[in-house]
Amino acid sequence: MKPVKTLFLLLFVSCSLVAQGQENKNNGWLSKTIKRICQKVDELSIASVDTNYLSLPKHGWKVAVTTNFAGIDADVEGHNIPTYDNINVNMHSNMVGQTTVTMGYRSLSAGYSFNIAKGYSRDFNLSILTSRVGLEVRSHTTDRLHGTLDASATPQSLPVSEGDTRMRATLINGYYVFNHRHYSLPAAMKQSKIQKRSSGSITAYALFLSANLKGKNPQLSHMLNGLKQIEFYQAAIGLGYGYNYTPNRGRLLFHASAAPLVVFFNKSFITANVAVPLADGTRYETEISKEVSAEHKFFLTGVARATVFYNINSHLFVGAAALINDIRLSTASGVQITTSDWVMNATLGIRL
Repeated sequence: MKPVKTLFLLLFVSCSLVAQGQENKNNGWLSKTIKRICQKVDELSIASVDTNYLSLPKHGWKVAVTTNFAGIDADVEGHNIPTYDNINVNMHSNMVGQTTVTMGYRSLSAGYSFNIAKGYSRDFNLSILTSRVGLEVRSHTTDRLHGTLDASATPQSLPVSEGDTRMRATLINGYYVFNHRHYSLPAAMKQSKIQKRSSGSITAYALFLSANLKGKNPQLSHMLNGLKQIEFYQAAIGLGYGYNYTPNRGRLLFHASAAPLVVFFNKSFITANVAVPLADGTRYETEISKEVSAEHKFFLTGVARATVFYNINSHLFVGAAALINDIRLSTASGVQITTSDWVMNATLGIRL
């Protein structure tokens, strides 16, 4: 608990210093430098937009506390698999929670998450978002996957319990908004702009995903014929559409967006312990990693998002959001993998 208390203390002190520096022009070199940088960020943030549609909140610094509920659902189906013949794996995580503390100025923000009720063990996100372009980095880890493995060659299902596996995933998402003068993703995602009039836009997306599923239970690895780790890397691009609707010049904002993505790069690897027979009849155990070829060079995946936010006044806002990433892979050996990574959250924010 000590790191969490330290983080809150640092945030409080930092925000207090910033607030004091903004109110007092004669606080010294550091305060003046921060103010000049903030003024430049403000100018860049509003330079290329139509101010009839978009504006900046009165206060630029923001501290937000978000309660996230996240999960992963994964299905694996294969035929004529060595040792197991036909298999069907169904794994999912319970709806688990974590709290994220985010601090930033305008479209620049960083956040750190910690557990609620043994939720995701670690989560970090960093974002730089403007009306025209943006970049998000999200990294998370969970030990909460559980489910079953059904194989026609085994007499019964093999259980996969919570704590038997660990999933690590890093997602890097970039976008380009074509109608950036009238429509703002940061207004919906980070509340760093005010959408004064309803508008939408076609948006280009680029996504890179790195994921690693590792077995922690030696007994489970033995039941899976020595399987220790599955890792894959994907890159995708696509076009989607998003819309911001406001009935009262941005005080209340509804957002929805979705995009199909074409995966053009895919690398998958399986690591396992295998027993190699030697000339004297003994067996030598070693670890090998093998690349798994995809069935198709290009295939589809997708991402969808929905948010609603309400500005109580110039300092306070509340909101809720949902995000789902659809991840798919078909291997040349006939294995089908479908994974849904979803996040729902509620946010209370303070502008300073």
